[in-house]
Amino acid sequence: MKSKKRLQNIEWKESVIKSIIYRSITLVLGFFTAYIFTGNIAIATGTAILTESVQSINYFVYELTWSNISRRRFEKKIIDKIKRKEINLKLDYSSIKELAYQLSQIDTFVPKLYISTRNIFNNMLNNEELEEIHEDIKKFKESFEAVHSGRKMFFPKEKE
Repeated sequence: MKSKKRLQNIEWKESVIKSIIYRSITLVLGFFTAYIFTGNIAIATGTAILTESVQSINYFVYELTWSNISRRRFEKKIIDKIKRKEINLKLDYSSIKELAYQLSQIDTFVPKLYISTRNIFNNMLNNEELEEIHEDIKKFKESFEAVHSGRKMFFPKEKE
C-alpha cells in the first residue's frame, strides 16, 4: 500500500515538473507570437500569461489522467495474466484418501459445514474412477457421521 502511494506521489511530482518546464517554453513562445501580432509588450505579456495559466491546468489534469489510465491498463494486464495462469493439480488415490481422512476429522456444530462435508463424501463415493478406494472413503464417511450422530442440529431436507 505504501509503495503504491509513493508511486502516485512520484507521478504527481513528475507531472508538476514536466508541466512547469513545458509551460515555461510555451509561455515564451506565446509571448513572442502575441508580440509579433500586437506589437504591444503589455498585451503580449497578459495574453501569454492568461493562455499559459489555463493551459497549464489543462495539461496537468490531462497528464495525471493519462498516467492513471496507463497504470490501470498495466495493472489490468497483470491481473488478467494471473487469472489465466493454469494450475496443474494432480490428484492420486493417496491424496484423495488423505483428503477423505482429513474431512473425517472435522468436528462441527454447524449444519451447513456438516452437510457440505457429507456431500463431498457422497460425491467421492459416486465417482466411478475412485471405485478402488470406495471402501476407505466409506469408512472415513462413517467415522465422520458417527462423531456427529448425537448432535441436536437442525438439518434442512437434503438429497441423499
